[in-house]
Amino acid sequence: MENKIDIFEIDIDALTAKDTLKRIVQFMESETVNTVEIVTLELLVLGQDDPKWQEKMQKMDLVLPGEKEILEASEKAAGVSQGASQHNGHLMKELEKRVFLKMFFKYLQRTRKKVFLLAEQETDLLLLLEKLRSCAKGFLPAGQAVLPDGGRKDSVINEINGVEPDCILSVLGYPEQENFISEAKALLNARVWIGCSLSLLQEDRKKKPAGKLKKFLLKRAFIHLVDQQKSRHVKE
Repeated sequence: MENKIDIFEIDIDALTAKDTLKRIVQFMESETVNTVEIVTLELLVLGQDDPKWQEKMQKMDLVLPGEKEILEASEKAAGVSQGASQHNGHLMKELEKRVFLKMFFKYLQRTRKKVFLLAEQETDLLLLLEKLRSCAKGFLPAGQAVLPDGGRKDSVINEINGVEPDCILSVLGYPEQENFISEAKALLNARVWIGCSLSLLQEDRKKKPAGKLKKFLLKRAFIHLVDQQKSRHVKE
């Protein structure tokens, strides 16, 4: 079963972890770069009033929810059938446990795919590597690069193409992540580009009081914005 959720004019693919991995494996057989973005509450709130960002997101081959609250908010605002609710309930459990990310990291190691890591600073690369190695022991990237805000994209593109990776895993921030792949896609020699917020890999931080408060406020803001979207559509 495959659902799509319309949030802020962006179609989010509500796929199970297993079905998502199947789609990624298909992308790996492609001769061109396929683009995947895993969105968070924060990313959607930041971009909800940014038409240029929305346009870039609409061109992604696959847009995945990264947090269960995205499904909860859309379900509450729109109302769903019992079958869809059961489907979403299963997805929420998977999102909470980061099932897809864990399956995907293990897949990359098991199949010996060449992975290139991209971040805004060295500390972000270290956090990303730590998470990858916790899911896939002995994981080593084929290459990695730092792209500071406003940094030169051409040198990073050359580094990536020198490696010829199967997968580019990016944890750049908003809106640089979407800007980079939008401008560089036609120039990249890779099979799959995956944009993922670094916050999705920092589960321990979310358990702290400050992290819980931020998540609570983001969820409230997100639900309010989704409700506003629904109201506008009803009036139209």
